[in-house]
Amino acid sequence: MMSVAEYLQTNYHPDLELVDGELLERNLGEQSHGLLQLNIGSWLRERRHKLKFRVLTEVRLQVRPDRFRIPDVMVIPNSAAGEEIVVTPALLCVEILSRGDALSQMWEKVNDYFAMGVPVCWIIDPRTGHAICAKPDGWTDVNDGILRAEGLEMPLAEVME
Repeated sequence: MMSVAEYLQTNYHPDLELVDGELLERNLGEQSHGLLQLNIGSWLRERRHKLKFRVLTEVRLQVRPDRFRIPDVMVIPNSAAGEEIVVTPALLCVEILSRGDALSQMWEKVNDYFAMGVPVCWIIDPRTGHAICAKPDGWTDVNDGILRAEGLEMPLAEVME
């Protein structure tokens, strides 16, 4: 069991999530994952001034006092810019599936985001191009190729390689 204080004082490479005292590894390292993460982050960053938000990749988000998640991409309000570890609910969290990711674990992670007040999450499989737009009231497949969040409509084809 890891305490929050110990977790926050320790550097991990790659970073780990903390859930109820347990350190959780994240599946990383595949080129398809990294390219999609970069492309989504870049697409969102181009719109940051107009929509008044910040875009972060792989930054700790404290979803509960004893839980820290690390979204692949996160959009936060400008008012949260000074938070080294983000505690303000993100406007959007994006999770990119890696080959070893289980959907049941992803649902748990996304539900943690919703419980802290995140209104929408995008879940994308870079190998198949399949995307899900998840909100607290339900999950929908993105059949028209457009991922939506407040003020955003990202064409999936623009960020897929």
